[in-house]
Amino acid sequence: MKAVRREVKCSAGFLYNNLYAELERRRRSRANPSWPKVIGLDEHFFRRAKTGYRSFVSVVTDIKNKRLVEVVDGVRGADLEGQLRAIPGREHVELVALDMSGSFRSSAKDFFPNAKLVADKFHVVRLLHPAITRKRRELVGHTRGPGYRGLLMNGNNLSLKSRFTIKEFLRRYPDLLALWQAKEDLHTLYRTKGHRRAAKAPTRLTDRLAYSALPELQTFRRTLLKWRTEILNYFKYGITNARTEGVSAKGKLVKRRAYGYTSFTNYRLRLLNACSGRSI
Repeated sequence: MKAVRREVKCSAGFLYNNLYAELERRRRSRANPSWPKVIGLDEHFFRRAKTGYRSFVSVVTDIKNKRLVEVVDGVRGADLEGQLRAIPGREHVELVALDMSGSFRSSAKDFFPNAKLVADKFHVVRLLHPAITRKRRELVGHTRGPGYRGLLMNGNNLSLKSRFTIKEFLRRYPDLLALWQAKEDLHTLYRTKGHRRAAKAPTRLTDRLAYSALPELQTFRRTLLKWRTEILNYFKYGITNARTEGVSAKGKLVKRRAYGYTSFTNYRLRLLNACSGRSI
């Protein structure tokens, strides 16, 4: 931007006003007149105010056509409804992929009355990762000894030697072993073929967890019960929120290139322009 300003000999204000006016013109030319049938919802950090308040933005993607639909300032249901109401046809949305956020789930149910919600597979299999990491540090500290490597990975993707090392390590820590085994049960669930067979696995898992004395596993059990329908919808419709997560990653790059944004309007136009191609 500085190089352009020197070349054309104009003020920074003139240059920025014209830049964002052009980005707005391009956005309007690409705008889709109605909602797509399959969308994804995700959030990411936007900026921290001087008061310390952390603000977030929500992104909405068209999963099938691989494009960014809109960027919303905020993550609450009122934010989504107020800023997305202008797009017609929300009653035609059939599927919504989202992470395991209670606010997103309630907002999506209210705003897209005819849509089925699908919990993102990536977020489901990572439910126990924070608990496993905390328990490992509580038991063995920060030392990364044998058995640490691959502890959070899908055991089915590890070599026979790595699985043996992990199990030998976990044999000394029953609580950590119970958390790891529950995490592996989730990966087993996602290797199940068909909705009818998959529907039985969460029931067996939650029944086993009911006898555990670990608070982390009881919290995990309540989460599975609460999100059971959304988790099992993956086996019916087979969609994930990977495209939307990719947009959030691009948003971080856009902010990094500009050393951060103070104006949501400018950030929104930049991100919509960065994700305007066919592939996101």
